[in-house]
Amino acid sequence: MTILVTGSTGLLGTAVVERLCALEVPRIRCFVRPNSDTSCLREIQSRYPPTQFQYVVGNLLSSKDACDATEGVNTVIHLAAEMRGLPPTVFANTVVASKNILEGIVRHRVRRVILASSICVYGLASRAHGTVVTEESKLEERPEARDIYTFSKVRQDQLFHEYRKTHSFELITLRPGIIYGGNSKSWPSRAGLRIGRLVLEIAGRNQLPLTHVTSCATAVALTATQNNAREGCYNVVDDDLPTVAEYVRLRNTVRKPLVRLRMPFWLALPFSFILEHLHNASCQQIPLLLNAYRLRSLWGGHVFSNQKLRAIGWRPTVSAREGVSRCFRQPAPTLGAGPSTSWFHHGIPVEDPEN
Repeated sequence: MTILVTGSTGLLGTAVVERLCALEVPRIRCFVRPNSDTSCLREIQSRYPPTQFQYVVGNLLSSKDACDATEGVNTVIHLAAEMRGLPPTVFANTVVASKNILEGIVRHRVRRVILASSICVYGLASRAHGTVVTEESKLEERPEARDIYTFSKVRQDQLFHEYRKTHSFELITLRPGIIYGGNSKSWPSRAGLRIGRLVLEIAGRNQLPLTHVTSCATAVALTATQNNAREGCYNVVDDDLPTVAEYVRLRNTVRKPLVRLRMPFWLALPFSFILEHLHNASCQQIPLLLNAYRLRSLWGGHVFSNQKLRAIGWRPTVSAREGVSRCFRQPAPTLGAGPSTSWFHHGIPVEDPEN
């Protein structure tokens, strides 16, 4: 068996590669960009000598590179996506790159495909507070009203399912929550809008849909290697999730406290309308940090179910509260820390939408 992993040098990618090695996968092909730091992968390789590593250097925006990478593999784990940058860059590296890898999958008759999607693809703005979001919930119909990351991830998710309808590979779509682990200062947007040391804590009683990177990597490796993982979609969120308020309080007990400005949802909604008005009145010169549609999508008090994933044998490797507490106790990173040490897979509200 040979498994191709795209995005293999990222936070989730390195964790997935390690889990595959622990499961004694004989051959792992790591797709890396020309300027990628592969030191973490090399270190994993040194600890698991029975597993053969192959490194394919290229760019998924090249259809040839994507096609060459998929030749001779049984399973593709597609983790690569762009989370920040200009809209054309995010779209190209998420959607166009996915189309290229899909063409390679079809051409070389890859048997199983694992896509790392996101819980952000669900349409939640019209859902009532407390709605349990399952894998049967509808996808976002207005992703452009939220952000370019959501727009790109929705289109990527749809693209994979469109290809699956007309081709014979098995498709398993994982939709993780906010992936965390490591030691970055990055801030999950669902924990509130943060500017410097000020955090606007919105709807503090809402659960944060977290998943520890090792728990998420376990889900990826499980679905890639186990026959009892059937085709379909699986939400990936941990158990025992903290609320927004608990998360911020925990962070303030072990690091330099943030100034908390608490805002209930009923007050945040008119506030978002004011921001939209100012944004439009200024001819978009005033940044639109929040709009009503995004507010209802992120802070509507929705709860994400992980029961389908648990039914095939997955369990979180660490409780969310313990995992968050452990991360906060780690020293803050130095400036310029690379993506492999990023704490939250999606962080600062203005720059990085949630997963």
